[in-house]
Amino acid sequence: MDIASASLLLVGVMAILAIIGVPIGLALAASGATYIYITNGVLPVSGGIMFSALDKTPVLAIPFFIIAAEILSRGGAIKRLVSAVDSLIGHLPGGLAVVAVISTIIFSAMCGSSIATAAAIGVVVLPELIKRGYPQRFSLGLIAMSGGLGILIPPSIPLIIYGLVSNESIGKLFKAGIVPGLLFGALLCAYVIVRTWSWRETRRVRASFAERRDALVAATDVLILPVIILGSIYGGIFTPTEASAVAVVYALVITAPEYHRQGFRSFVTVIARGCITSAAILVVLAGAAVFGYAMTDSGIPQSLVGWITDQKLTALGFLLAANVLLIFLGMFLEVISALLITLPIFLPLIALMDIDPIHFAIIIIINMEIAAVTPPIGLNLFTLSAIGKVSVGEVFRGTAPFLVLAFFMLALITYVPEISLVLVD
Repeated sequence: MDIASASLLLVGVMAILAIIGVPIGLALAASGATYIYITNGVLPVSGGIMFSALDKTPVLAIPFFIIAAEILSRGGAIKRLVSAVDSLIGHLPGGLAVVAVISTIIFSAMCGSSIATAAAIGVVVLPELIKRGYPQRFSLGLIAMSGGLGILIPPSIPLIIYGLVSNESIGKLFKAGIVPGLLFGALLCAYVIVRTWSWRETRRVRASFAERRDALVAATDVLILPVIILGSIYGGIFTPTEASAVAVVYALVITAPEYHRQGFRSFVTVIARGCITSAAILVVLAGAAVFGYAMTDSGIPQSLVGWITDQKLTALGFLLAANVLLIFLGMFLEVISALLITLPIFLPLIALMDIDPIHFAIIIIINMEIAAVTPPIGLNLFTLSAIGKVSVGEVFRGTAPFLVLAFFMLALITYVPEISLVLVD
């Protein structure tokens, strides 16, 4: 089968299935399996590819981190975290809005999911922001955008998947996400302070020493968790997979009193939600493995490499084109799907252009953060729409000013690779 026919078959089957409502993971698997059957006449190969994609120890980190995030977000831990940060800086200009960003950064270091981060922080902080006088649209946009830090600051589930597909060190990818994540968080905080400087009605009364002490003591167990996760990974004590399992056990311990009060049924519901989310991601991962195998076997990536060579694109020109493509795809695909569909194409190209794959991983993640708040599929928009009981359009209008910062951050990360690689190097 020639490359044109293969491309038409793969993209056509996937597009038709997606349009009629087939889940993206199954659509990817079906399009890849169709190609394999037509070219090789053997369908069971697809099952072996799917099994091999999931038969890797680092894959276990995905469900563990998701379940840990679910346990923490519904076990009262996030409320204690926000209260502690609020007691320290809530009286300053833009206080609670900055609290939202800082709480997001801390929770991101335990979670790895953009949607989980936006939902967990949004449920706790959004009502309080509006109660203190922050405009609803501003509050919605802030939490939707800052929730994207959940996939940039380690441990990040998309970075784990990138490492699985590209065979890059997950520990190095985690290190690469730290400085960009903190820098983006600092940009959001700076913008919030400038924007809200004159909003005196939004400031709270300065907390007393006793109130700060009590809030910090109550949240100490939560604040220790990021130290345990990241410290154990970078200290060589645990692998990322082992650290994710430790995170689940620790989350269970610190939230046990709250779940005891809520009842066993509430705890089972939380675990079930985590398992459902994990299963959906793993199905996409397995389906994308079949699609990627078919893509490689068809010669499409190799043809693109040849085309790029003929065009004599520079590395900077290629990165610009890659960003445009990722932003476009992000408008129609959720994060994991966009990542897994594009990686089989991009990995040979970045090798050709001599672009550091770890630096490129952070570029992709920033693009996926933008995708999370971009219609029509931006999942953070839908998450905040449900929490705030407003339209998706209203959330997007609130997000628009923060998107300017996100595009600035994307340009900075793209053309200053040292920001991503400083800790790795």
